[in-house]
Amino acid sequence: MSNLEKNCTWHFAKQLGGREDGPNDPMQENFKKTPYASLIRESIQNSLDVALDDSQPVRMEFSISRIRARNYSNFFELRKHIQGCMKHFSSNKDAKRTYQPMLDYLNSLGEDGNLYYIKVSDFNTKGMSYVKGDTDQPFYAFVRAAGVSSKSDTTAGGSFGYGKAAYFYISPLRTIIVSTQTKDGHKFFEGVSSLCTHELEGDDDLRVSVGYYDNNNGEPVTNPDDIPDRFQRTEPGTDIFILGIDARDKLEIYREMVEAVIRNFWLAIELNKLEVKISDPNATPDSIYPCYVITHDTLSDFMDMCFPETYDQTRRERGYNPRPYWEAVRYANIDKNHKVFEADLPVIGHIRFYAYKIKKAEDKILYMRRPCMLVKAQRTQSSYGFYGVFVCDDEKGNELLRKTENPAHDEWSPKNWRDERGKIVKMGTAAIEDIEQFTIKVRELMFPSMSNTIQQIQGLEEFLYIPTAIEDDDDFVNESLVGDVVDQKDEEGNAISTIANNLAQTPQADMPAIGKVMITDPVMESQKLNPQGGHLSGHGTRKKKNRGGGGLSPRQIDGHFGSDVDGIQGNMLTEIPVRYRVFAQVENGQTIHNIVVHSDCEIENGRIDLLVGGEQADDIVSIEKCLSGGIIEANTISGLHILNGKNVIKVKFADNMKHAVKLDAYELK
Repeated sequence: MSNLEKNCTWHFAKQLGGREDGPNDPMQENFKKTPYASLIRESIQNSLDVALDDSQPVRMEFSISRIRARNYSNFFELRKHIQGCMKHFSSNKDAKRTYQPMLDYLNSLGEDGNLYYIKVSDFNTKGMSYVKGDTDQPFYAFVRAAGVSSKSDTTAGGSFGYGKAAYFYISPLRTIIVSTQTKDGHKFFEGVSSLCTHELEGDDDLRVSVGYYDNNNGEPVTNPDDIPDRFQRTEPGTDIFILGIDARDKLEIYREMVEAVIRNFWLAIELNKLEVKISDPNATPDSIYPCYVITHDTLSDFMDMCFPETYDQTRRERGYNPRPYWEAVRYANIDKNHKVFEADLPVIGHIRFYAYKIKKAEDKILYMRRPCMLVKAQRTQSSYGFYGVFVCDDEKGNELLRKTENPAHDEWSPKNWRDERGKIVKMGTAAIEDIEQFTIKVRELMFPSMSNTIQQIQGLEEFLYIPTAIEDDDDFVNESLVGDVVDQKDEEGNAISTIANNLAQTPQADMPAIGKVMITDPVMESQKLNPQGGHLSGHGTRKKKNRGGGGLSPRQIDGHFGSDVDGIQGNMLTEIPVRYRVFAQVENGQTIHNIVVHSDCEIENGRIDLLVGGEQADDIVSIEKCLSGGIIEANTISGLHILNGKNVIKVKFADNMKHAVKLDAYELK
């Protein structure tokens, strides 16, 4: 029998001191729930980043095939290394839970058993080059390093070296094989298994956690003649073999992959940047496993098959329905309900925004950049009835937004881009502000009434009071607050926007919300509290008069804050409830929130904190300016003189968007 392995064997180096790697790896939780969708997302993104000819689509193929155990006996020597993991961590429950199923699986195959794998192949790509000792080479970064990326292209999505974990955690054996060919015809091959520190029977030395399968003494195979025939490439691109798949789930695996392709990459397919084939390698028309070929020409059929519903009403971002957004792009400018807007923004450059106006739509926007892969899906606070697709295809803007992404590539946030001192880079904040300002302007263009009427923020009526106009508000009086304005923004900028429910109600004028006012008393070290919480030294909390029993009473908080910068004194807080209402108006292109506060006592030196009510929790949004005075810091306004009775505070948030606002207030004494 011919040597199909070409003498490839496993090489796990000796552990020469240093840290040991245990059996528990928290990274796997990132891919555990939707493993095949994660594989689709990470692998296609990686391939789109390295297109060989941009005028042609990148082609991806996903298939499930097998090798026979007796033909790859050296590969199955991996069994003794798995046994060594359990031996070294013999009392560790995680080790048994992780490695016993691997061992059982390999033992169940026997000599004539078949080891199934998923093969991921790309075409019209550059392949992965390798030079021994050069850590910047793609093959080294992918196969022989963790947390390393070699991507220098500014369009690159997988810049954290993070996505490669998706391949390993789909494999029940934590083992893959990589074979690649560069555009210059160079070929490289190696298998890699990620286990844990272990010991072998009869060996006094520990072995490292990561081993390599090759015939080059633990180094990548660089001679094409030494690469096993099954793993040979014949054109530029890369094959990745994910070992140990349960083939009984083949049909379900294919279906999950198809849905993930459409959900994450429909725009790249629509724009002829990508074609995907998912099938058995030798599929025939009579096969029980369909052959799925997803291209621009067949995308409509797959939308009908996978996403027949007209509306996207899902809350989960990754479970969204892409159909209406795809229709926004495919039918752009075909009628008045399908619009496309293009602009060159000050910071991120050229962008496109596709909009589909349709009743019952929940005003959700998909955000993408140059690779045309979904980054995030987010609802706005409006309820006009549209679906939107925001795409930054500018080279400079793409690079700025890439730097604001997290390792999972599912958010843009200034906090993800920091300089060498750990400070948030201002350009990241400016890039996200560019997007937020533009999406507001687009909505104003689509719905001209937006700038002339009060916006109802759905599902948040317990926080908002929304009159038809400010002059019609019975509670509005020309009382103001005084203080000095300091225009200071939160260093994380304005990347937060709330998500609202799809129910719109206007609260009654006689049903204001209840907020908290707190008095802050300095407390010297010599001062003590009586059992009721008051100060024994006479610095008690100022009580308001109860007017006919209808007022609101203060409540003391039993506790002190720490000392100030000089270490002289701490602070004591006492809550004073206030009634308040909030409504937003657009004035000269600026979104102004009017906070009407009703206080039963005068507060000479007050502070308010403004929180934004979202679906899951309250968020902080930076305040850009307070037209009524006060000292601004992040979401806080201090130095306010709150009068007994009605007060109005006019606030503009840094993102210039309308929010559902909650109020906390304090008095500094």
